[in-house]
Amino acid sequence: MKCWQFIPFLFLCNNLFAQQKNDTFSVYFDLDVQELNVKAIKKIDSLILVKKINLQKQTAIIGYADYLATDEYNLELSHNRAENVKNKLVAAGLKPTYITLLIGKGEVKRSDTIRKEKGVPTDRRVDIVLLNKPLPPRKISDTVVVMHPKNKNAIPPSSDDPNFDIDDIPKGKTFILKNIYFPMGRHFPKQNSLEELNKLLESLKENTNLIIQIEGHVCCVTNVADAMDLDSHQLDLSVNRARFIFEYLVTRGISADRLTYVGFGRSKPIIEDEQTAEEAAVNRRVEIRIMDR
Repeated sequence: MKCWQFIPFLFLCNNLFAQQKNDTFSVYFDLDVQELNVKAIKKIDSLILVKKINLQKQTAIIGYADYLATDEYNLELSHNRAENVKNKLVAAGLKPTYITLLIGKGEVKRSDTIRKEKGVPTDRRVDIVLLNKPLPPRKISDTVVVMHPKNKNAIPPSSDDPNFDIDDIPKGKTFILKNIYFPMGRHFPKQNSLEELNKLLESLKENTNLIIQIEGHVCCVTNVADAMDLDSHQLDLSVNRARFIFEYLVTRGISADRLTYVGFGRSKPIIEDEQTAEEAAVNRRVEIRIMDR
């Protein structure tokens, strides 16, 4: 192939690779602020106007914060920033069903040891990622709640039981990670759940040989394997709740080799058919299985 013939070929290949790459646009936030500032609003409007943000594409929205506050505060702040970007895009015409991921990652983890007094402005951001893949066809029937009390299986030990000790849980058995509260249909736990997650984190740090599996369960659905996640817009709520805990632990220093996660949907209820809110709460749970120690 002669040089002049090769140049168009190279240009075509570069275009093909560019088309496969996801486009990412970042908007930045003021210190300790979750609302979009004027500059961020204008940037989003401009990107939509010139069609760089395509409102007909699957979109991931990922929020971040810098290190100037606690992990718990930064987690909530980054999620709220992502929520506000989502609301802006939806108001501009993006269908909520096109949002395949909405997450707050908390603090941007940095390897450098130099920390500025006023933080890192570029870490106070939300990334808008346009996913270059077609929307999958989905046909989801309405979720139906069925409540008729039947059999009740044995309830595993709970982390809030008196004298609970993770060392007492045999290998292969589970305990319920209690006091983890998720808003209805969401996989981000409420702020008051983080204390319990930090207890699990400390147990894993103290017991360095401990290997666990995080198991998510939901309640009150039928005709579907799992419940609808309002963040992912997929029937994967139990998986995403377990994965959130997995990512929470990994980002705080626990090796991913010591953790696995799985969502069982409603396939393993403690109470076969819920009749009351209390019975529903029993089935809607996260269990920790001891894989090795």
